[in-house]
Amino acid sequence: MTATLERPKALAESVLPLPAEPPHERAWLGMAFAFLGSMLFLLLIPAGWARLDHLWAEDGARFMVDAVRFPTLQNLIEPYGGYLHTVPRLVAEVIALLPIEWTAAGFAVAAAMLRALVALITFAGSKAYLKSTPMRFALAALVIVLPAGNSETLNNMSNLHWFLLFGAFWALLWRNAPRWPVALFVFLAAVTSPLVFVLAPIALVRLFLARKEVPIAFLAGLVVQAIAMIFATRTPYSHDEIDPVQVLLASLLRVPVVAFTGSERVADFYPAQGNALILVTLLIAAVPIVAGLWFGDRAGRTLAVVAVAYSVIVIVACLVLNWTHVLQVQAPEVVMAAQRYSIAPCLFLFTAIFVGLDATPSVIWGRAVVGGSRYLIGIIVIVSFFWYLQERGPVLKGVPWDESVAKARAECSAGAPEARLEHEPKDWFFVVPCRSLG
Repeated sequence: MTATLERPKALAESVLPLPAEPPHERAWLGMAFAFLGSMLFLLLIPAGWARLDHLWAEDGARFMVDAVRFPTLQNLIEPYGGYLHTVPRLVAEVIALLPIEWTAAGFAVAAAMLRALVALITFAGSKAYLKSTPMRFALAALVIVLPAGNSETLNNMSNLHWFLLFGAFWALLWRNAPRWPVALFVFLAAVTSPLVFVLAPIALVRLFLARKEVPIAFLAGLVVQAIAMIFATRTPYSHDEIDPVQVLLASLLRVPVVAFTGSERVADFYPAQGNALILVTLLIAAVPIVAGLWFGDRAGRTLAVVAVAYSVIVIVACLVLNWTHVLQVQAPEVVMAAQRYSIAPCLFLFTAIFVGLDATPSVIWGRAVVGGSRYLIGIIVIVSFFWYLQERGPVLKGVPWDESVAKARAECSAGAPEARLEHEPKDWFFVVPCRSLG
């Protein structure tokens, strides 16, 4: 029996290597400063600052109202949209204990903290695959400054599961991670994201190796999520007929193009440049990926292939399962509708790109082409950072949360037993008993 297991174990060791050494004390200190810097960036850019006083979508109209109205256990096991949202509901339970004025800021800070945590897991987990520390830093930084990630998905729990999926990916690859904290993270990610099933093969391979707590915790969460999804009801967005050509074009625009330009810029570039824009971004992405497949070791090549596969599977699944005519590329803003679908696929694509950039030796054409790609990726990260310091489009300008609370209290003072709390986006609201307003 032992001999039978040796071959799959050896194969697992080759595709899921251990880092050369665990992080030293200075590395942990650096990651602590990076965590703080990531949070400050997410909260203090103009769009992030707006989230501190504006509550977004399901954060209010689903998670917060349920935390106020219903018992904790009932909330945690209650599906919404056809799947479990355990992390947002846990956060809502904690925020419900605070003064109601703190609700918007509470959700924004919690979302920023968890996203920064995903960035740290990415940095630590990628050590066995990316030899260059600057490359690992850049990949982790993209979790924070990704051009597609700081509009619809910024600082809210409603869309955090797109980042948790990527975090669970790296947590499963991080073989010498702190066992129980990371096991808890992957379990919570599994009972929060409906797309975690794509990561099951990685967890199964991990079972052949030591430190089985993490894959077992993930698979346990996956089973819980699967049971919830089987018995939950889901209302489809529409019954529009799926157009395969439109799905293909939308996928290409929402991943390679959005990865390098951001969702907002596609509306400017695509009508003018047409499909040439797709070809250029595909080429920019393909060069380092192909180089990684040529120069990388078995672990690197496997990671590149898996990351590209996940990028394709996730974007196609999102579009097919949620298809509606507004997702067509002829829509006025092209890919701004449901821009959240681009988050995880873009991060998976960049993972494959960075594997190639890291694996390619600096010789002749490697210096000219892949070396240039390294500078290009660095420029994208820097431009993304400064662009979001200036961008006003994603800034929330609707009813501020403190104003909404004041109006609700006025309703209660007038004798109403319940009050309506308005929030973002326009026409979203939820109703709570007046006793909940303190």
